[in-house]
Amino acid sequence: MRSGRGLSFRAIIVAPIVIALAVQALVCYFVIIRSDSLTILEEDTYSLFSERVNSRAGYLENDMVLRWSETGETVQKLADTTKAVLDEYGATAADIQTASPLALEIIDRAFDDMIAFVQRSEADGVYFVLTDGSGEDGTRGGQAPHSALYLLDSNPDVSLDNGSDLLLAACPIGLAKRTDIALASSWEAAFTLSGDESANAFYRKPFEAALDYPDAAAEDLGYWGLPDDIGDTGNRSITYSIPVKDDEGNVYGVFGIEINVNRVASYFPYRDLDASGQGSYLLAVADSGEEGVLSGSSDAVETSAALDVVASTGATQNLYVEGDRLSVSLDGRGYLVVESDESIGQVEGIADASALKLYDSTSPFASQQWYLLGLVPENTLFRASEVLESNLFAILGTSFGAGILLAVATAWFSSSRLRRLMNEVRGVGERPGAKSEASFDFQKTGVHEIDELADSIGTLATGLAAAGQRLSRIMALSDHAVGAFEYSWKTGAITYTDRFFETLGALDFPYVPDGVDRQQMRDGTLGAQGFDKLMKAYLPFSEPDSGAAHIIALPHRDRYLRFDVTEDADEGSSVGIVEDVTYEIRTRRRIEHERDHDILTGLLNRRAFEQEMMRIFATGELRFAAMGMLDLDNLKFMNDSFGHDWGDQYIQAAGAALLSVMREDDLCSRVSGDEFLVFIRSCADEQEAAERFDELKNRLGQTMIEAPDGRMLKVRGSIGVALYPRDALEYDELRDYADFAMYTAKHYRKGELCFFDKNRYDVQSSMLEKREDLNKLLDEMLVDYHFQPIVDARTGEVFAYEALMRPQMHSLESPSMVIDLARMQSKLYRIEQITFSRSLALFEERDPGSGAKLFVNSIGTQSLSTEDERDLERRFGALLDRLVIEITESDFGRELFGYKESLARRWNACLAIDDFGSGYNGDTTLLELEAAYVKIDMAIVRGIDTDVDRQDILKSLLSYAHDRGVQVIAEGVETEAELATVIGFGVDYIQGYLVGKPAPYPGGGDEALRETIRRMSGL
Repeated sequence: MRSGRGLSFRAIIVAPIVIALAVQALVCYFVIIRSDSLTILEEDTYSLFSERVNSRAGYLENDMVLRWSETGETVQKLADTTKAVLDEYGATAADIQTASPLALEIIDRAFDDMIAFVQRSEADGVYFVLTDGSGEDGTRGGQAPHSALYLLDSNPDVSLDNGSDLLLAACPIGLAKRTDIALASSWEAAFTLSGDESANAFYRKPFEAALDYPDAAAEDLGYWGLPDDIGDTGNRSITYSIPVKDDEGNVYGVFGIEINVNRVASYFPYRDLDASGQGSYLLAVADSGEEGVLSGSSDAVETSAALDVVASTGATQNLYVEGDRLSVSLDGRGYLVVESDESIGQVEGIADASALKLYDSTSPFASQQWYLLGLVPENTLFRASEVLESNLFAILGTSFGAGILLAVATAWFSSSRLRRLMNEVRGVGERPGAKSEASFDFQKTGVHEIDELADSIGTLATGLAAAGQRLSRIMALSDHAVGAFEYSWKTGAITYTDRFFETLGALDFPYVPDGVDRQQMRDGTLGAQGFDKLMKAYLPFSEPDSGAAHIIALPHRDRYLRFDVTEDADEGSSVGIVEDVTYEIRTRRRIEHERDHDILTGLLNRRAFEQEMMRIFATGELRFAAMGMLDLDNLKFMNDSFGHDWGDQYIQAAGAALLSVMREDDLCSRVSGDEFLVFIRSCADEQEAAERFDELKNRLGQTMIEAPDGRMLKVRGSIGVALYPRDALEYDELRDYADFAMYTAKHYRKGELCFFDKNRYDVQSSMLEKREDLNKLLDEMLVDYHFQPIVDARTGEVFAYEALMRPQMHSLESPSMVIDLARMQSKLYRIEQITFSRSLALFEERDPGSGAKLFVNSIGTQSLSTEDERDLERRFGALLDRLVIEITESDFGRELFGYKESLARRWNACLAIDDFGSGYNGDTTLLELEAAYVKIDMAIVRGIDTDVDRQDILKSLLSYAHDRGVQVIAEGVETEAELATVIGFGVDYIQGYLVGKPAPYPGGGDEALRETIRRMSGL
């Protein structure tokens, strides 16, 4: 019997299965590639990374601008001191020469100001380098010594009264011998500037700027210098220098501070970029032309930038920084990248840059731009997306390989059994010596062989069916739940993988439609009509995903499925895949939450809050809303006293208090270190908005945290509120008005709630135009003081005078305007200083020897410097025991009032509380403050002769004060009826226009009035 040659049985079985597995693998591959999940995961990871860098940059910028560069007052003192010495010597700035008596005198007089500054600052060192009028200045090349005072602080975080933490690094020999401060090992009698321009940039840059811009204010010429060891002390520091000059543009020298590079680096710990430590922060400087690249702008002309690295943390930066230079570029994804060097196994780095705004646009150094960069290797930053991608392809490859192996094994087994059977059948008739019975039997078995052939065909069919289920078994072995189905358009037949309905969650689905048999689902025999009904029941729980896929959120399980159907018109069929994507969805949503929320408080961050605001205002559906700006009080005190961890707890407690009063439609955000924005739209009118913010204020006041020393500390904050549409119609304007209201509350009384006042805003805007007038008033002390008598309520004799400020400038109409302007410019200290020195001087000059006391109005939030106190003691020592320091009740604060109690005891002076009875804490004030006098607020005295309520208040206040040995002054008495009433109730002293108006010279009072008072008091 001849047998024709054809395909082997093994090839017929194995080849189709391999092809099917290959097609399946390609389909899965393209499904993975086309999915945007990995890209979205990578973008969200970079967004979170950028958010962290921006947050750290905000902290650093705040310290550099608001803390370290606040040198204006000291610079002005040094300029005044230098000018005074020059005037005494009849010299000019050109006469200042190194080691000359003139230079030595300037350094000697500047010593106390420098000591005072270094003790209250947190700098590692301060320096005052004089110019050299000999022509060897050293600012434009050359090398020359300069007379200078250079102080180092070995422990800048702590100020020791004995100065034991200070070192003299440069000063004249005579000064070094006279002071108790130790000399640094690198001490020099003069400060030698190097001939290298880059090495003395800290001096040269501001000095030359002052020469080039003689009309510019000194504070506009400040310069941040790159790290340098300016005094050969062995430590590299960044510097902030500012020229010391007078109003005519004469430059006397340069004053500045230095901050150790290691201290700067401590402000950006690298582990908050990556917990495993595979990240670095870099503080760097670039020219202004690099801004487009570093901001990630797609419109940037250049695609790369080079930066000078100032300071860094983390070892990762060592792979990318060469000689303190770092080169970055923009890639096609819009990310800042640092190129890799594959020859040494270096991977590409991903960076983000946040600009620090250290200069105004008008500064001569505005082209020098500082940045804080975060840098992480790309394979570390995008570790999650790369692992997910590799796992998916590993599963795909494993499934494909296992399928081929299983197909080959099955084909080999089936073909060998069939060949053995065929050989046995063939050998039945070929055995030698077979009997006829055997042949008959063969013939009979010939039918039997047909039956065996049919059995073989059945066996083959079973093998083919088993091959069709192999993919399902492979999926069952995987820990990734996947199911699939195929529907034939021509026959209407539908087939499922074994775990299809289990993966779909249909076996216990609570909304299975009538007519759909659950048993058929278990058996995998559900028809096309039933399957169509079942899938329609899932529609309410699905939402579109990328492409034609849908995400199904199972209502009865905490799981998410991706359901995707592909139609094949050529084959006339549809193939669908359902897979469990719970981990992917949860990971995506977690990253999106971290991107949009503040890590510390869980509130919206600035970016997410502003996006939501833009969306709300763009809809045009807003009818009424209130925008609140909250600024936490005492956060710096918490950080300085207990550390930043406790400051973080303080912020978290504030965030929790805000969340507790938020309603469904309200929004709350932490926009910076201690500032929060609250947007309330769940109120209908202004009254309800006021009630909601009162509730917020009260809730904040009830929130307390326990400090490490066991004290319970209240969370306090100043709140400003602006209303939509009353105050503004645009988000930016509404936010700015809320910010203005908040600063109004903070400046006038911390911890209060203040609503935006357009009139106040307009007034303060116009007041800002008078800043130069205030500076002139303070510099030239253009104030006079008038004296209003305070008389004894029994004898009518003058007991004391109150010194009242009278500005001597037409543009500044009243003392209140002067105070408001000074508060806005943070110059209340100067007002406090002038009030004491000027009022005491004029009283000493004009008092005819009355022996009366002098009441001086002190600002409750300000304190005099040690130098001010010594000056007053030296000039007015004999007058200080007649001084009464008067403090307004509404300004009460335990810390500074304790200082003023101590000052009054040292001078043998007294304390008085002004406007007593006008605030909410009068009783507390008397209990906590050792006051000798209280002044009853004129609002209580006015009309008291006819108002029973005012009389009751006065009686209560008198009883409370007299029980504690405090004498009472009735303020604002203007009529004889008011005079008789307050005397009748028992006040101790009288003040008001009736007994005497303020006058330039203290007067002796009116004899007729004294007689009237004695008559009313019964004398």
